[in-house]
Amino acid sequence: MFSILIPLFNKKQFVCRALDAVFGQHFKDFEVIVVDDGSTDGGGNLVEGQYGKMVKLIRQENKGVSQARNKGIQEARYPYIAFLDADDYWHPNYLSFLSRVIEENPEVGIIGCHYDPIQLENEPKLSYFRLENYFKDAVYNTRFFTSATCIKKEFFEIQPGFDPDLRLGEDIDVWLRASLYFGDGIYIQNTLVYYSQEDSSGATGKSYSLDQTLIPKLLGQKYFSDSIGASTCTMETFIKFQSKWVYLNLFPHFVRNHIIIKEVLSRIPRKYFFIHTFYALPSSWMKVFFSKKKLSSLFRNYIKFCFRYIYTS
Repeated sequence: MFSILIPLFNKKQFVCRALDAVFGQHFKDFEVIVVDDGSTDGGGNLVEGQYGKMVKLIRQENKGVSQARNKGIQEARYPYIAFLDADDYWHPNYLSFLSRVIEENPEVGIIGCHYDPIQLENEPKLSYFRLENYFKDAVYNTRFFTSATCIKKEFFEIQPGFDPDLRLGEDIDVWLRASLYFGDGIYIQNTLVYYSQEDSSGATGKSYSLDQTLIPKLLGQKYFSDSIGASTCTMETFIKFQSKWVYLNLFPHFVRNHIIIKEVLSRIPRKYFFIHTFYALPSSWMKVFFSKKKLSSLFRNYIKFCFRYIYTS
């Protein structure tokens, strides 16, 4: 039923924990694919030596996590892809809860699950809900997280996979496009996925050039039309989502990318005056402003206030 896909790059100290959690699942209809993306710490050899034929191990030169995931998807034999990063792990009920959700909702194409960096539930009883009007709520919370997301393989047979040109937001790109393609997904409320914050080399918190992030791609004129399938999301609703999401996520890139920020602002399809005007202040001022963590946090709260109480439609 599930092809479990684990990209591996220099996470030797964590990968056995992830794999042991997979093989400790109560639900057993799955295959495990580990894509060793050019690890230099011997992680691939550890997987091969400890798990042997229990794991389909694919080795490649270092090409990045997106191409590692895409390679694993190409090799997958089952109709559902369950993603797991090598430093995260699952509750023993994770796959069984996914299978129950699919059995009760066979049309669903994307399923998310609650995750936590501290602890998982002890004796969970399945609880889930449909993500109705997803693109209205996704402005603040896209819900999906790689190790807590399952997608029908069909999506990757019709649509592009993870974008190797993106260094930040390549996962969110897939979740958004899959939600447009399949329609509203389902979210499991039980805390069944451990989100590790132990590996300081992860992408979160790093600074990237703006063109390596999802923002310019999301503003592409054909993003909606190339992805829309069963979703009831309208173009107008998606334009609002595009605009609000970019406003909320643009400012952390200002210090490094202030020169091209203006061009990005000009491409936002729906302008919100009280936010756009602030962004349009002289770049020299804004660069200093956004270099201060407290001021950046204050600005983010200001944007949220505007969207919740001024621009509510």
